[in-house]
Amino acid sequence: MQKILELDRVLTGKIRIKDENNKLFRIAAFLSHTGDSWFWCSGLFIIWLFAHGTLQKTVAFWGIAIAVTAVFIFLLKCMIHRKRPEGNWGDIYRKTDPHSFPSGHAVRAGLILVLAMNTFHFPFMIFFILWAILMILSRVITGVHFLLDVTAGIFLGLLIGIGWIAVMPYLFEMFYFLFDRSLWPGILERLFN
Repeated sequence: MQKILELDRVLTGKIRIKDENNKLFRIAAFLSHTGDSWFWCSGLFIIWLFAHGTLQKTVAFWGIAIAVTAVFIFLLKCMIHRKRPEGNWGDIYRKTDPHSFPSGHAVRAGLILVLAMNTFHFPFMIFFILWAILMILSRVITGVHFLLDVTAGIFLGLLIGIGWIAVMPYLFEMFYFLFDRSLWPGILERLFN
């Protein structure tokens, strides 16, 4: 295991850019934030507020899958307890989540890829694939993750995504009220009468 971790440190060092003024570093820093769970959940919530029908149902499912997975990965990282690489950039990540394995951003990328495959046609998938690759690499370039963190994260995210797609019909059936706002007035009326 020590040899694997040492190889991981060496390979990570070859990808990482330590100069925060470097143009590529600044681009990577921007891309890194596009994988934040709050960014995705906030954006999906705004879409959900104005969506109806199938779009509303899909956006709610994506939001629930991303939020629940983020909590699960945070707990998993706390159990594994691998420290992030040394560095200064990404202070918010280092303070709120000092553990790096597996990368929550990479898990989220894998999850979103599976959700997108289930939602969109192939030409639009190219956007998601490119985003996932660039965002995951940005996590290593900016020094908040080791290469092994993001590699394990993407595979775990793909598996979690497959799991979410497998349970989707059951969630739609059991928790139908979460996915259709038009039912809420009737449900609230029954609860308070």
